[in-house]
Amino acid sequence: MAGYHTCMGLRHAIALVLILALPVRASELPDLGESARAAFSEAQEARLGREIMRQIRSSRDFLDDAELTEYLNALGDRLVAVSPSPYRHFEFFVVRDPTINAFALPGGYIGVHTGLISAARNESELAAVLAHEIAHVTQNHIARMVDQQRSSGLMSLAALAVAILAARSNSQVSQAAATLAGAMNVQQQLDFSREHEREADRVGLQILAQAGFAPAGMASFFERLQAQGRLLDSQAPAYLRTHPLTFQRIADIQNRVAEMPYRQHQDSLEFRLIRARVWAEEGEPGQAVQRFETLAAAEPRDVAAWYGLARAALRAGRRERAQQAVARIDALDTATPLVETLAMDVALAANRPEQAIARGEQALARYSAHRPLAYTQAHALLLAGQAERALRLVDEQLLTWPEDAVLYTLKARAHGALGQRLEAHLAQAEAHVRQGAVAAAIEQLQLAVASGGRDFHRLSIAEARLRELRAQQQREAARR
Repeated sequence: MAGYHTCMGLRHAIALVLILALPVRASELPDLGESARAAFSEAQEARLGREIMRQIRSSRDFLDDAELTEYLNALGDRLVAVSPSPYRHFEFFVVRDPTINAFALPGGYIGVHTGLISAARNESELAAVLAHEIAHVTQNHIARMVDQQRSSGLMSLAALAVAILAARSNSQVSQAAATLAGAMNVQQQLDFSREHEREADRVGLQILAQAGFAPAGMASFFERLQAQGRLLDSQAPAYLRTHPLTFQRIADIQNRVAEMPYRQHQDSLEFRLIRARVWAEEGEPGQAVQRFETLAAAEPRDVAAWYGLARAALRAGRRERAQQAVARIDALDTATPLVETLAMDVALAANRPEQAIARGEQALARYSAHRPLAYTQAHALLLAGQAERALRLVDEQLLTWPEDAVLYTLKARAHGALGQRLEAHLAQAEAHVRQGAVAAAIEQLQLAVASGGRDFHRLSIAEARLRELRAQQQREAARR
């Protein structure tokens, strides 16, 4: 949502809080219970996190990029697996923002700015930041913070949600929320304490090392941020404002790293390609193309340079140059699904869906677990007018990924292309459910019931699902 965008003005922040704090809607946030409740339970934290994420997903700053999301969640899952809470729910998402920042939200949702990915010199630095944020969640720092603020009785729940989100990246927005909620000190209360930050450093460093990354990545990244902050003074990197660094913290990290066995970590090809993907979206399109032209000329065998060039050329509308870049990558015999989706995107941009489909079939046989490939293949089939094939593919994927909202959206498109209105509305409703948008799902089910479908069985399913979601909505309203 715009509340965490660091360039957002105070005027917009105040308007946002006023909208969210309306007593009639209360932003549809779940009730956290009586103020006397001793603890903020995991179930309550999960409900609050889902509601905040529902708002974030509807924001223009939420970057719905399947490849970036897939990579971040794979990297995050690798770290979570060796964390103190390996079975806890985590979800990593991307924020379109050039500032260097990341933040953790209730329920294990961790946002990563594109600026952080762009600035990471190596994969261990990026992993270090994720490990730090994971530690904030596993050590229950967020739950303690929310419980303390909830128990104070100073803020409405809607304003609290805005403040939590804002405090993770923009103190100005958080102060606006604090003023309107009548809690002038909310920024200080929502900031992680020095003890929390030190604990997140310590636990995050352990996670980083146990996951096989270079522990020095955390020290080098924080040292660079600290130096940059001194040079820029008041315009310090956003991560320093949301996770204040002290000389004591830096020294503690350095000492802990020195006590660990020295380890190097070779960057994965996926990291280099994902970072190039982000770089390709920075600045003016022509400048991005020129940047990668220079890199490719200097390192003709650097796959990431050609990958970035192809992405930048697509953005600049230079399809022929993108095709040439893909041909150079193919000549380097690179094995990664990221190259396959790139080749398919280039073919689709050239209005050659059949070429994309042929490449997608071969790629899916090799990388069946890479969901962005399936998304792109289904999209290509729909563009080629092969809706039945697209539907079969999506249904096969849903057997493996039954909670995937993107697959349900593609399923809705396929049914719509086949003229199956009831089934299209049913599928779109399930997509909304998986995004936490129950009201939107109910609206789709109402359209399904009103569509006049002749399939009594499917109509009965729509009516039963509608009753189920209405009951769920009533329960949530009762909790408020």
